[in-house]
Amino acid sequence: MFFSLQTIALIASSGLFAQSVSGATIEERATSLCNQANYGAKGYPWKSNSTPGSFCSKTKPSNSKAWAQIPFWDGGDHVRCSSAQRNNYNVCKGGNKKTSLPKNCNPPHKHSKGTTSPAGKTSTSATNKAAVSSTAASSVADTTTTTTTGTTDFVPVSSTTTSVAAASSTAAVVDPLFDPVCELTYQVQYSNYTLFAANGVWAGLTVGAATQDASYMTYTLATSVDDCLAACDQIEGCVFVNTYYDVNEEENYLPKHADGVLTCSMYSTCVGTEKNDNWGGQDDPNTIVDSNGYCKSGACSS
Repeated sequence: MFFSLQTIALIASSGLFAQSVSGATIEERATSLCNQANYGAKGYPWKSNSTPGSFCSKTKPSNSKAWAQIPFWDGGDHVRCSSAQRNNYNVCKGGNKKTSLPKNCNPPHKHSKGTTSPAGKTSTSATNKAAVSSTAASSVADTTTTTTTGTTDFVPVSSTTTSVAAASSTAAVVDPLFDPVCELTYQVQYSNYTLFAANGVWAGLTVGAATQDASYMTYTLATSVDDCLAACDQIEGCVFVNTYYDVNEEENYLPKHADGVLTCSMYSTCVGTEKNDNWGGQDDPNTIVDSNGYCKSGACSS
């Protein structure tokens, strides 16, 4: 991840940098993401004070200061890194190399060629997103005053014994033993995952839930699922992407909560739905909407 030359020029012309900023400082900002932990992302996507490492779609939804501080991803890391860093970090060597499929990442399937998912080419519109989350959002006023402390228990709507089972009565059921559903070179593990919150802010409600796992690598923002998956292809070791809308209407001025913007959380292992315990209410009363899981799979290679 990096600042492209066009982004640097745009930031400089917009007045974000004072005119006194030296060329050396700009060069440092242009290449500083090459050796940062989590590819520049600060914190974890399930934490309210985290920030993404990049934006991996073509056009940002806003020109605000918050958006200007997030670098673009364009897949050409090697041309954006300084010559000194190019040989030191994998991210600077012509883009990150794609890795072989891990042993446990290829879900079982009967047929060698998958079907292409009709969804995921573009993000859900802000209007549709709001409609999906209206059930939980309408109860915010009644539930935020009864938030409990301590551990929150979650009861999945249906059993989730493997990573390839969709675990909700409202989620799209994915049968890995039939034709795998593919999005680019990734197999759809689950679609619109939801569960029942046993207590806490969303107690008694069916809410969306996203992944929390130790194999987390980084997270980016995008306006389409395909952009998220393309970014994972460029990150060495990335094999699994959890995409979702992190809805917080009171903080939608922040990029991660902006209308129509997907969170693309990336992992080095294909994570099962038993790790989908980020339901959005642990810190701030967020709502997780349209949580989908994608595992890089030989069943979906072209």
